[in-house]
Amino acid sequence: MHWRTVVLSILCPLLSACVLQPRSVPPQVSSAGYTSLDTRKVGGWIYLINDTYVPGATVVSGSPTIMTCESGDYEIEVEYYSGSQLDLGDTCRNISAAATEAERWFPGQRATYSIVIIPEGRTIYVRRRSLGFRSFHMTLAMAQFKDREKYAGNQVSLVAHESFHALGRLQNDRRGKDEHLTYYAGLCAQLKVVGSIPESALPGSPLTDGVNVPVKVSSAAAYDVRLEVYPLLRDGVITENSGGGQILAQRCESLRHRLQMSVD
Repeated sequence: MHWRTVVLSILCPLLSACVLQPRSVPPQVSSAGYTSLDTRKVGGWIYLINDTYVPGATVVSGSPTIMTCESGDYEIEVEYYSGSQLDLGDTCRNISAAATEAERWFPGQRATYSIVIIPEGRTIYVRRRSLGFRSFHMTLAMAQFKDREKYAGNQVSLVAHESFHALGRLQNDRRGKDEHLTYYAGLCAQLKVVGSIPESALPGSPLTDGVNVPVKVSSAAAYDVRLEVYPLLRDGVITENSGGGQILAQRCESLRHRLQMSVD
């Protein structure tokens, strides 16, 4: 069961400025967007407050077309807005594969997804709440970049990254909050599913101004991971079969093994 609220597209026509950024969102946001998960767990029940935001020049308009992935191991609903050229098959495969990679870190946990796709250059803010028993329903908004590799990589990395957080919470494992591991979860999934990671997909620089402590911690971890992975680039990219790609794949397996074998 999940409730839906699309805030930005409703409020914009009532306001003089049509490009809005919610106060809960950090002032410096990359084109890949921003997602926040607030989970509250009682027994096997998990209540999730899910905010997802994509920056852009103009607010997305109209109502989305909603489709459901017909195959795969996951319940995935895809909502796409006018101007997006949806390849449902590719989208379903990417999201499903990313979810599978996330579950390799926390085996035995499960999620369902709503994926909101908007044209590149548009903006949207979505807040949704869900209540599930030993599972959760996550909503993630993303821009359909014209660069297909960037678009696919962002899909996979975003799903794996945010699923890592939520799956850890489901498993009552505090390491689900470990931002260093979480950024690796996104990169590891992207390398495995897409086969390459361009420099533009690496985590960015630390944020210090106008952000709260959790965002500072997350951005600092992102920068640390960037510094660790950057030397693996060759000609601006890490590919699955390159020396750097093999090193990263081995690092991913080592981190996963340590997480699963260690005891709190």
